[in-house]
Amino acid sequence: MSYRLRLQLLLIALALAGSFSGVQGQGRGINAERARAIERAEMDRLLLWAIPKAPESESTRLNRFKKIKDDFRDLQSVNNKMMADAWVQDTLDYSSIAEMVSKIRNTAKDLKAGLSLPESEKPQTALKMPPVTTVRQFREELLLLDKTIMRFVTNPVFQAANSVDVNLAKKASEDLEQVIFLTLDLKQNTQKLRKITP
Repeated sequence: MSYRLRLQLLLIALALAGSFSGVQGQGRGINAERARAIERAEMDRLLLWAIPKAPESESTRLNRFKKIKDDFRDLQSVNNKMMADAWVQDTLDYSSIAEMVSKIRNTAKDLKAGLSLPESEKPQTALKMPPVTTVRQFREELLLLDKTIMRFVTNPVFQAANSVDVNLAKKASEDLEQVIFLTLDLKQNTQKLRKITP
């Protein structure tokens, strides 16, 4: 899928997500109730894997839902910008990439803390990457990060209403762990390549 098409799909998804809250004020009676039901369904779908540690108020629940939804959006938007920038120019801006990689890592860690996904069957310590010594290898690792992020955000466990597939949830957990691992490795590689690249 091209970055342009993916960005268009992302904008459509964000517009639809934004419409859930906006629709509440459009109309009375049945329409307003339907809008609230749609918003509750969307919230329940994401919060299905975000079980609170203690009872919480409706406002806390809404704030938690917004944070998770924002993290999903930010994970994709920062990744899309980073990938586009990495292929627009021949010379990579390692400082900019390192900054975006850090943002992706922090967002992935927030999602891991906010979502109650089952433990990954492939722990982070088991992930290994070959040494990166060239720009080509670095771009290949960026592509692997991109693929892993897209696999995570498009996991059906976050999309199908009331889906409680533990295997899919474990896969989402594994992908999120890999995003966290890859971003750390990429950040270290930006520092290394910045020193050896003229």
